[in-house]
Amino acid sequence: MDNVLTLPNVITIFRIFLVLPVVLSLIDKKFEIAAVLFIIAAVSDMLDGFIARKFNKMTKVGAILDPLADKLLLNYTFIVLATEKLLPQLLLAAVLLKDLILISGSVVEVLSAKSIKDVKIKASISGKIATFFQVLTVFLVFLNIFNIYFNKVVFNLIVYSTVILSILSLVVYTHQYIERRRRQR
Repeated sequence: MDNVLTLPNVITIFRIFLVLPVVLSLIDKKFEIAAVLFIIAAVSDMLDGFIARKFNKMTKVGAILDPLADKLLLNYTFIVLATEKLLPQLLLAAVLLKDLILISGSVVEVLSAKSIKDVKIKASISGKIATFFQVLTVFLVFLNIFNIYFNKVVFNLIVYSTVILSILSLVVYTHQYIERRRRQR
């Protein structure tokens, strides 16, 4: 059985616990607090992945919780920002649809594997870029809220790039899944 309380998993669980304060801060329009907590969560995501790979601390639990933590943070942040009309509904719909399909498929694949080493789910370049653009979109919203920077053309370019990249990453992951299943037969 996997050791659940590895350092990367503890960091990931911490990130999951940050979701509620980020969302509540956004709802209460305490944007400074939300921004700080969001940045802490984003940094913790990089840190737990680095530690898991560098020190061979990958677990089934971590393989499920890490992407789930990312999706919870980004999706709930997007929901609040879209509700507040700070993000377009199209972006919210594309990201939620992609993540719902990917999380469902990933959980099934991880739980059906005999060992974490049998799980071949790899973050694709398109998925990493899509996630980067999602985080960048949130940062641009914060920059706008704080009157630091806003350019409508740049913002729209990032938003629609995020929509396209989200859809592209869903297509890539779906293709990879189909190929893995085909090879297993």
